[in-house]
Amino acid sequence: MATKLSLLGLFYCNFGVAPLLIADELKEDDFQEFTFDDSLLFGGGYGDSYLARFNTVGQATPGKYQVDIYINGIRISRQVVDFISEDENEIYPCLDADFWKISQVISTYINQELLEQQCQAPELTVNGATAKFDVERLKLDITIPQAYMQKSPRGYVHPELWDMGETAGYISYNSNLYQTNGSDNGGDMRAFYTGFNSGLNIGLWRLKNQSSYNYNDYDGSSKDNFNSIRTYAMRALPHIGSELLLGDSYTRGNIFGSLPFTGFQLQTDNRMLPDSRRGYAPVVRGLANSTAKVVIKQNDIAIYQTTVAAGPFLINDLYPTSYEGDLIVEVTEADGNISEFTIPFSAVPGSIREGHSQYTLSIGDVDYLGSGNYFIELNYEYGINNMLTLNSGGRVGEDYYALSLGTVLGTEWGAVGITAVHSSSRLSKEAGLDDWENGWRLGVNYSRSFETGTSVALAGYHYSTESFRELNDVLGVRKALERSDIFTSETYKQRSEMSLSINQSLDDYGFLYVSGSKRQYRDGRDDDDQLQLGYSVNLGQWSLGLTFSRQYSSQVPVQYAYNDDYLDSLTDFNAPRTKEDLLSLTISIPLGSRQSNMVNMGASHSSRGMNSYNMGVSGTVLEDQSWTYGVNASLQSDDGTSKSLGVNTQKRFSQATLSGSYSIADSYQQMSAGISGAVVAHAGGLTLSQNLSDTFAIVEAKGANGAKVINSWGTEVNSAGYAVIPTLTPYRMNRVTLDSGNMLGTSELLETQQQIAPYAGAIVKLKFETREGYAVLFMTQKTSGGVIPIGAEVVDENGQILGMVGQAGMAYIRTPTANGHLKVTWGELSEQTCSFDYALSEVELLSELVRMPVNCQSSI
Repeated sequence: MATKLSLLGLFYCNFGVAPLLIADELKEDDFQEFTFDDSLLFGGGYGDSYLARFNTVGQATPGKYQVDIYINGIRISRQVVDFISEDENEIYPCLDADFWKISQVISTYINQELLEQQCQAPELTVNGATAKFDVERLKLDITIPQAYMQKSPRGYVHPELWDMGETAGYISYNSNLYQTNGSDNGGDMRAFYTGFNSGLNIGLWRLKNQSSYNYNDYDGSSKDNFNSIRTYAMRALPHIGSELLLGDSYTRGNIFGSLPFTGFQLQTDNRMLPDSRRGYAPVVRGLANSTAKVVIKQNDIAIYQTTVAAGPFLINDLYPTSYEGDLIVEVTEADGNISEFTIPFSAVPGSIREGHSQYTLSIGDVDYLGSGNYFIELNYEYGINNMLTLNSGGRVGEDYYALSLGTVLGTEWGAVGITAVHSSSRLSKEAGLDDWENGWRLGVNYSRSFETGTSVALAGYHYSTESFRELNDVLGVRKALERSDIFTSETYKQRSEMSLSINQSLDDYGFLYVSGSKRQYRDGRDDDDQLQLGYSVNLGQWSLGLTFSRQYSSQVPVQYAYNDDYLDSLTDFNAPRTKEDLLSLTISIPLGSRQSNMVNMGASHSSRGMNSYNMGVSGTVLEDQSWTYGVNASLQSDDGTSKSLGVNTQKRFSQATLSGSYSIADSYQQMSAGISGAVVAHAGGLTLSQNLSDTFAIVEAKGANGAKVINSWGTEVNSAGYAVIPTLTPYRMNRVTLDSGNMLGTSELLETQQQIAPYAGAIVKLKFETREGYAVLFMTQKTSGGVIPIGAEVVDENGQILGMVGQAGMAYIRTPTANGHLKVTWGELSEQTCSFDYALSEVELLSELVRMPVNCQSSI
């Protein structure tokens, strides 16, 4: 129901104060229609038709507007729409075929023949559709019968809305200078490091390089080097949901050992999937006897709710949750009857949703051992149903091949993953080691959660035969043979590895965990064992942690590759494995009511005789948390006692992040300084930024110097009208909002929020419209002494509308020039127009708002 709004409030609404207050009070869906009550106007000759335009929500003049388009309350896109008028009272949006392709309307319900001729109103394109244009918020709401809409998974963003970004380049850097004086051995040391990540984007292609520079000086002896670590080109292949990479890369390492290589890689990019299709979650099938409400719960928490029609239903867009906890499906019929059934849910890493698959294909040369080590690897995983996932893979190189076959099985007793890998290798024909060696490796994963809050995870990898070889070990042995060198490896003689973790929630009394691992080797090397027990609890705002660990470490194996005994003899292990027990306690206490500043205390005791105690304060200084600090004091006792005191700080600016530290101890002083950031080259010039992620945005808002980007620490628009948002999430709608509270200069933002869904690696551009000019509050009065009517339009010499007259003849205008001629009109008759000249003084040009009385001269 429309709300009567007196014209007393029109002035405030018109002058930019009330809209902000109203928008803050009302949610987006709570906006009401307002009707101006012209019975409150006394005299003035306004006429019935002039202010009647304010009684039609969305009433606007024909033309092109950039609008946010919503269908059934869901944002579809932001685009320029041509609004056409067939009569004086109404305009309608003219939407073309390209829009309807991304609208999620089933194509059979779209009048395609009509669209082939020209753009059409929604009401003519889809039967039963309605459209409503809110000109104040530049929002176009389209309502379409739900039966005509495609069912899209939650979080779905249509690929047509993915933005490939701008042609642009960047260099991201991270530099650190570290210096110590008077160390224990009497030497001074200075080190400088800079890491570079650079890139160039052209269309969907991204050319990237990772490199570093190191400089070290120890007691006057210095050396430096520059290292190019990785160079590669990549691009998205959206039609097959994959990503292509050419150049330096790494294999995944989920089945076979990870390898660095130079070559070609094609793999599934799950980031293109909506959130409700990522990760693992079961498909829910059921039957409803009527239109019913379906609620899905896990661990007594509702994680999904929807309404289904009578008959069989299928739900396949659950968000991934914890790996454990059966799903309870509750179906409430129209008559109130409730039925329940259970979906067993247990998963381990490697579980794939029913009907989904993923793959990785890698072809190239293993580059860390020289050239010529070519290989090809293919891995494939497929979700058969809620219980079963299959995976397989193959890796082939010179005189080497490995095949794998595995499964992940989810049952009510837990989830188990089993992978078997067979390898066959020949070490070196040239060295006479030309016999093929065949071996097997078995991998087992298991996890289960209990209603008591206990979760158990077990992973065991068993090298069942001595002849199992990873490709990197085979290549390493061959290279050592060529050089008559020694060969070291953590996996070459490893027989088995096992890890176990148990976690127990104690509700309000804290959290308890136990973890352990064991590695066993062949030919004399002792086992590596590790055990850790921990307990943590929150006591009000305090937090406490207690940890005990025991570790046995053996000597690293060294293989004499030039030995003729099939490379099986190792060095003698005369040194026994070492044992260390460590007990530690940590306490954190917030300073004040906010938890942004903390006091941290800790103590530890080692069985090797080392005791350590430390106490520190850390937190943030500013409201936007862009400035952090830390102060720490420590005491260590071994054969002697060592004390140290240190401070550190970091400040994020829009252009870079600065950091520094200083510490002093009994025998040394240490200091460091760091800077990290980026330089982005784009069509608008060069812009400095904080350190960049893979996907980021350039904001253009001319004249909006000082406007801050909300939720992007320290990022603000510079004097050239640009800012760089260092992190965006690819293939998701990212909302970017500007805060104009700290803006400098003579401009205002005409919009403060936009949304964009970038491709992975894209450098997207967001252009925010601004209005340049000086803010002036004209207090107008007719030369005849009368008051100019409320709602009269103020236009410049070019006929552009600059604003509107409010109560008592006051008009808020942002005029682009310091002096000029303005016209005021409130009707079509000559006596309904007047004009005036204005000129701002040098002092007024510096004011945020100028108040200026003017006499408006009638044209007759």
